[in-house]
Amino acid sequence: MAEEEKIREHAKHALQDLFDKSKKWKDRIKDFAWEVFIIIVAVNITLWFHSWSEKRHERELEKNFLIGIRGDLGIINQKLIGDSIFNQPIFNYYDSIDTQITNHRIDKAFADANSSNLLSDSYFVYDNSRFENFKSSGYLRLIENDSLALVIAYLYTIAFPNIKDMDKIVNDNMSDLLTYLYANSRLNSSKSFIVSDLLNTSEGTSRIIVRKSLISNRRDLKEGVKYGVRIIKNRIDDELKSRFNYEVKNPNREINN
Repeated sequence: MAEEEKIREHAKHALQDLFDKSKKWKDRIKDFAWEVFIIIVAVNITLWFHSWSEKRHERELEKNFLIGIRGDLGIINQKLIGDSIFNQPIFNYYDSIDTQITNHRIDKAFADANSSNLLSDSYFVYDNSRFENFKSSGYLRLIENDSLALVIAYLYTIAFPNIKDMDKIVNDNMSDLLTYLYANSRLNSSKSFIVSDLLNTSEGTSRIIVRKSLISNRRDLKEGVKYGVRIIKNRIDDELKSRFNYEVKNPNREINN
């Protein structure tokens, strides 16, 4: 029999005892009070059990979210590392051209042979579905470590979107540069732009310097976020260990808190 049915049964008995004319009124009051006492105890036990059960469920939700979000951050961190590796030759090319422009010593062979780096790029893509589902369900409040909840929310609502916004700026700039190159440059036999002549013009050099500045700023942004992701992964590991006695396999703690 469910607890609610038991409570209703005791309430029925209490009324029966109260109005049982075969008993003395003192006995009726005593029996009635006893049934009421049983009801009060039963209600409190039921409320306690429901509260305990709900709390246990919420702890499980929090634990599973932290485990899942840690995995998501691991994938994002690998993406950022991959972007850094892919973009390093591109940045090196722009850095070299910038130095050549500054020193007024253009290496035409180098500039033309590697001009494909002018328009090469990678874009930051990440999966935020777990975080958004957890947030939209109102479950962020379940993370008892308020500072940890805040930094996770910061990553997904500010840091990652900032990278995507910066990617868009860099991509828009690349489209403008591509239009400029098609209008003002020629293609060599390898279908790469011959850009060395443009590096002797104010417009050509200014476009290169602006793009170099953009990709440099984006690189710094991604490096900062990448560092933050690794720090937060470490904090999640600590939280899982201290609150849930959950040991992360192969934690790969590259940075100490």
